[in-house]
Amino acid sequence: MSDDPPASNTTDRALVTSRRAFLAGLGVGAAGTAGALTGVPDVTRFVDGDDGHSDAHHVRALVSTDDVTHRAAGGRWRDADAWDSAVPDDGARVLVPEGVTMTLDHEATARLRTVRVDGTLTVDPTATTQLLLDTLVVTETGTLELGTPENPIERGAGSRLTFLDRGPLDEAADPVRIGRGLLTLAGATIRIAGATVTPWATLERAPRAGDAELLLAESPTGWEIGDTLALAGMHPDRDEDEVLTVAGVDGRRVRLDTPLEFDHVPPRDSFSAVVASLTRAVTLESESSQTNRRGHVMFMSDDVHISHTGFSSLGRTDKSRPFTDPKNGVPPSDADPNPQSRYACHFHRTGTSTENRPRVVEGCVVDGSPGWGYVNHASHVRFEDNVSFRVFGAGFVAETGAERGTFRRNFALRSHGSGSVPDGRQFKADSEGNIDDFGHGGYGFWFQGPAVVVEDNVAAGHRHYGFVYWNRAKPDAEVSPETLDSLVGKVPNIPVEALDGQPELARSDRVEDGMVPSSFVRFASFARNTVFASGGGLDISRHMFTFSHDRVDAYSVVEDFTAFNIGSHYSQWDHLRTPNDRGAQGGENGISIRYSANVVLRNPTLVSGSGGRRGVGINRNHAPANVHVENPDVEGWFVGIRAPPRGSAPIRGGRLDNYIDVHVIGGTTDRRWSKKQQIDVEGVEFAESGRADLFLSAELDDHIYGLFTPEGHVRRDGEALYFAEQAPDFVPFPTNSDLNAADPDDDALADLSDVSPNALVGKTNAELFDAYGLAVEGDVRPDDAGPAPGVEGGFVVGGSGPAISESLGPVERVHSAEGSVYELGRLRSDEPLYVFDEATFLTVPGRYTGLPYIRPEHDDADSERQSFLTLTLSAPATVFVAYDAETRPKWLSGWTDTGDTIGTTDGTRRVYRKQFDAGTARLGGAPDTHSMYTVFVRER
Repeated sequence: MSDDPPASNTTDRALVTSRRAFLAGLGVGAAGTAGALTGVPDVTRFVDGDDGHSDAHHVRALVSTDDVTHRAAGGRWRDADAWDSAVPDDGARVLVPEGVTMTLDHEATARLRTVRVDGTLTVDPTATTQLLLDTLVVTETGTLELGTPENPIERGAGSRLTFLDRGPLDEAADPVRIGRGLLTLAGATIRIAGATVTPWATLERAPRAGDAELLLAESPTGWEIGDTLALAGMHPDRDEDEVLTVAGVDGRRVRLDTPLEFDHVPPRDSFSAVVASLTRAVTLESESSQTNRRGHVMFMSDDVHISHTGFSSLGRTDKSRPFTDPKNGVPPSDADPNPQSRYACHFHRTGTSTENRPRVVEGCVVDGSPGWGYVNHASHVRFEDNVSFRVFGAGFVAETGAERGTFRRNFALRSHGSGSVPDGRQFKADSEGNIDDFGHGGYGFWFQGPAVVVEDNVAAGHRHYGFVYWNRAKPDAEVSPETLDSLVGKVPNIPVEALDGQPELARSDRVEDGMVPSSFVRFASFARNTVFASGGGLDISRHMFTFSHDRVDAYSVVEDFTAFNIGSHYSQWDHLRTPNDRGAQGGENGISIRYSANVVLRNPTLVSGSGGRRGVGINRNHAPANVHVENPDVEGWFVGIRAPPRGSAPIRGGRLDNYIDVHVIGGTTDRRWSKKQQIDVEGVEFAESGRADLFLSAELDDHIYGLFTPEGHVRRDGEALYFAEQAPDFVPFPTNSDLNAADPDDDALADLSDVSPNALVGKTNAELFDAYGLAVEGDVRPDDAGPAPGVEGGFVVGGSGPAISESLGPVERVHSAEGSVYELGRLRSDEPLYVFDEATFLTVPGRYTGLPYIRPEHDDADSERQSFLTLTLSAPATVFVAYDAETRPKWLSGWTDTGDTIGTTDGTRRVYRKQFDAGTARLGGAPDTHSMYTVFVRER
């Protein structure tokens, strides 16, 4: 049976709509301050009767007083006279009435159905206790005390709450599948506290394979013989976490019962290995290992304090697939029930007001969850000093966008994830499964909103990014498709009075009924956070998009962020996602900024380390504006910083040591409502080990308006640089096909000139400027401009610096229509095939071995331009193209098929050839294949 019928059935859809309409008609809760949507009630709390929660009546139905079999009278649980009849036995439904206190001081063996606490249920902190049950409900008058901060459960005692496997959930009694676990209603008081334990620690000395002890930076508290530890792996692409057992503790030295299997050595001495303790005196756990039979914890009450507690194998929401009860969009059809909100440690709509003290979770560990670990859902929660381990989707989550509170000094270790990108499953009208189901890709921390404080956290071992800000709100109510199907945040969910340092936003037309969309609110704080051994560092998306301005003091600040040993990201189909894949959503990105504006990256330390010079330190998609980089320390990447395409984007101070330190792509999309690209590189220390300090290239296949707009600039220490594509004799659109690839019909060229786009074909920059006042980047490079030292593709007036790369054979220069980077090398087996990819040549016919070849960037999208790649040849040459053997695009129809093939780890390539005179050789794009071609050359 299913509690949510398939949405493909018209009648069933009507039932779901009726349920939503019912919830929307219930009114507005008084406890929450964040989240009023136009036309729908407060999204922080829907009222259900008088309790303030839409799920409360479902919870009460599970523990109806009419079904009670055993009623407590007060006293010790094991005593018969503490009950109205007898001590509860197997299958009992227990009630602790209001005003009654029951104390558990032993390991109860009865397998209970339910326990309802209207009074007080407590345990003896000095005794070993256990309770076995399906569902525990603490109502608005109830108190649960499994230890308190003042009187915690002792290590020598221990308390366990085990949620039983009684077979599949009974959907007749529990149609929304909310039972089986710990559920607390508004007004309940919850205290769960074990003896204090150092939750995780950094190491003074990096451990190596064969070591039988760990030397910590500080002596741990509460670590004992027999405790379980998890030592984070350092490898960027493999799980090398080690689960260890403590054999002894002597100050900072922790002896292990077996030696280590792997090295755990970071790439700098200033970085540290990290080890977590998984043992707690209090444990909430599932008996079943089967996902849909496990327990979950849902706090719907305000007065909650949890400390040094273990949440083991909890949670039923399965993030490997979409949930089945969306507020918006079409749920997956014919899927087993997978309702959201069934997580390991979950605060569910308890209100975001900061006038009262926050709910507290500290020193805890979530070990093993199919969905999320610690969840703040429309609440005010302080998560501090906690550990998540082996949580599938995301370890720590702020779910909808309006959340308040803190995530401080937490450690998220290892999430396998779905393999999808951060944008995966975002809402799309009438698209099954695209329902705003987020945080499933394998992340340490997922923040739908910016208003939580995020400081001193560590994320390691994640399939994708350690930290994600995805700041278009995820509403807790049904809204119009137009509201969600947008890159711009339109859901007002944070009160104006909560804004700090954004007075202009508070006065703007983005305010609606005293609320502003969270997507325009700057980060409360993001400081001193670290990621290692993951498929990405930090991803920022849908943040202040279309709200670019010059008030730098109101920008969001990413401060002292560190990422190292950043590796690859593979999709659920085992497809390698290179850094620019899906608009900079691939792996090997230290920081990626997408559809965002007004961000300061202050003191970032990004070290590729064992990642091996494959990725991008700071990347972006085509849309960000106003991204400032201050005092960066970026080392070991193929590209250190890919400069933003719009607005002010200074890079000031710091040190860069990468193959290409700064990649600037000119001529990019310009939407007219944001400033043109303005790159100022000032006071940066460039190491001498790479190829270029700056690599300048122009994107020719996007919007004509962006290509010819004259307002941008690139400067190094105040000196203006020109792009190679600004040369007087450069031809931006050699053919009509090239012009059509730039979408002239949709472009704003008329804002610059009244010329017909067709008149641009075949003309040089000089001719275009003389006739129409148009040129690449708005100006023609002066005749006396020369190569700028350390800058490839960049020229300065009066410059006389040497070329950065010596040409190989007759190839003097390469232009890419997409502004992408490339390498020149010699063709041989075992050489890399693409930039940013892991493919290599396997078999190379002897006649081609050693020829100069061009290793192109594996771009985000294939180009439709006729002249995708342009070679400048110093002498007549034969140009060879190795192309996917399964296809042959039109532009290769005039080339000779040699009959030769080259074997690669990415498939077989067929070799084509064509002869060119000295000068310009134009090669087409790759519209029919995801396998980019490789070019090699022989001088004639």
